[in-house]
Amino acid sequence: MIHDFITYTPMYVTLLWALALLISKPKDNRARFFLGVFMTAAFLLYLSHAVYFNKDESLYLYFDPLYIFTSLLVYPLYYIYIKMLTIDIRFKKKNMLLLLPAVFFGVAAAVVYLLMRAEERSEYIAFFLFRNQPEMLETQLQNLQRYLYYANRLVFSVQVIYFLVKGIKLVIRYNQQICNFYSNLESKTLVWVHLLLTSFVVTSMLSVLFNWIGKYYFLDSYLFLSIPSLIFSVLLFIIGLQGYMQNHSVKDLLLDEEKESISNHIESSKEQLKEKLLLLFEKEKIYRNRELKIVDLSRHLLTNRSYISRIINNDFESSFSDFVNKYRIAEVKELLRNETTLKYSLEYLSEQAGFGSLHSFIRVFKNSEGITPGKYRDQFINKA
Repeated sequence: MIHDFITYTPMYVTLLWALALLISKPKDNRARFFLGVFMTAAFLLYLSHAVYFNKDESLYLYFDPLYIFTSLLVYPLYYIYIKMLTIDIRFKKKNMLLLLPAVFFGVAAAVVYLLMRAEERSEYIAFFLFRNQPEMLETQLQNLQRYLYYANRLVFSVQVIYFLVKGIKLVIRYNQQICNFYSNLESKTLVWVHLLLTSFVVTSMLSVLFNWIGKYYFLDSYLFLSIPSLIFSVLLFIIGLQGYMQNHSVKDLLLDEEKESISNHIESSKEQLKEKLLLLFEKEKIYRNRELKIVDLSRHLLTNRSYISRIINNDFESSFSDFVNKYRIAEVKELLRNETTLKYSLEYLSEQAGFGSLHSFIRVFKNSEGITPGKYRDQFINKA
């Protein structure tokens, strides 16, 4: 029972999310649909694992090429998903090139198995894959399959490092884009971006580690097998859940950027723009607009978005969202100290200052002040 739970859990988790994500229409959310493709490949990988850890040597003969194929498929698919979340609004044909190593090694392994005699195949599976005894292999085809196995592990490790670095760069760039475009980030998947980055690092490092240890070291130990099984089950469940809930991607960012209009653009010096910018925030309190975007500033200031963004980034040393939230926090602090508004609900005060939600307000306030708004208010209630 315990063995079955440990063996099948990653398979059930990935199957669950594969079905849930693939049901969604591709045109509605292409990134979410492609995450379903990734989960499908992961399910096939863990199905191969399940056959292996059930020690069915005769059946695993048919699953080993599938394992080799899917083991080199999952990380390219994961990376393509990140691309569709952060830079690509649709699947690009050139991404197929990333899948070539998986196709090559999967087909090569299948062909070598077909060329082997039945006895050679049985010996290779039994002596090498299940008992780690390469010295027992005698024929050229058996050793060729063994070399393909080692090469597969090497390519897998290179893949992980390559896609890790590339994926981190995409995530960081996307994070910077949304921070410099939107004032309220919670509905724009900021939390998901951070989780995606963390999960990508963790799963990549663990994949390399367990890849080089080898599956056969986990065959006879529930404890050793439970470690990678539970870790990957939890991480894959979180990735699937967050991907299912995520509705905002680079497609939405590009659509919002296209709405910018500078038909009435006028020439202004940097100092003039800074003065007008501060007037918008300090006098007109434009930050109270919960859906405030940087294009809204460009319309008010009759300049382009990139120019005002550079001023905020360079002259005020801040992202657009942090710049706006600084004013929102200042207003809430004043309301929390005011006897008239002291006992108003935090949700009401956060809405008055322009925050998109109470959760977002508490998170930003705590990051800024080091304490929650509730504790900040208690300091003044006690003095009253």
